[in-house]
Amino acid sequence: MAVFYISYFILLFVCCFSDALEDESVFSKLKYDKEMLETMVRMEARMKKWDKERKIFEENVMSILEHRREEMQESFSAQNEKLQRMFEDYNEIRNELANTTSGLEELVGTLGGKQKVAFNAYTTSGGSYNDSQKIIFPHVLLNAGGGYDNITGDFTAPTAGLYYFGAHICHQNAKYMVVSIVHEGKKIALTTEYEDLKHSCSSVSAPVIMKTGEKVFIQCSYGLSEMYADTIYRWPSFTGVLVNN
Repeated sequence: MAVFYISYFILLFVCCFSDALEDESVFSKLKYDKEMLETMVRMEARMKKWDKERKIFEENVMSILEHRREEMQESFSAQNEKLQRMFEDYNEIRNELANTTSGLEELVGTLGGKQKVAFNAYTTSGGSYNDSQKIIFPHVLLNAGGGYDNITGDFTAPTAGLYYFGAHICHQNAKYMVVSIVHEGKKIALTTEYEDLKHSCSSVSAPVIMKTGEKVFIQCSYGLSEMYADTIYRWPSFTGVLVNN
């Protein structure tokens, strides 16, 4: 009888222990599923946050690109306007030089059998000039009578008579350019050119009675002068013609 009771209690214990193990396994599975669900919820929240931050970043990048596009478009428009003004200046100066040369040739033609003396020279090099410094115009378009020396910048009268001289001068923006026409060491004409925002040009001229061998040249008359010149749009020039002898 005692053996029967012992066997019964052992069987009952085994059954209860098995049920407890099954309950613990179910509880562990539920806990794991809960933790997985919580992890997925957290990941979904993070992904939504990342997606929002990505959209904000993309909007900022697009805004910056659009701003840069507008700036570049404005810059291109300004450059196009500047180029247009430069072409207009170039055409104006070219026409002025053509008219000057044509006028000189007409004056030379009216002299008939008399000695023909006329010249037209220019430079494409600018730079700073000191007071009383001579300006050289190395490129010669006309030199009838051979009076102009493109090395020294002097015109030497090959014959006595009444001459007419002119100079066309350009300045660096916001810098003065002051020049004189000088006859035998004496100024016979003077001009000053200045503008703040851009390069500009002006002309000066004067008649003078010369003896054979006397000289005329162009010189700077202000110590802080800066002349502007280039190969396309601005040619500072020095011209002269024998009007009567």
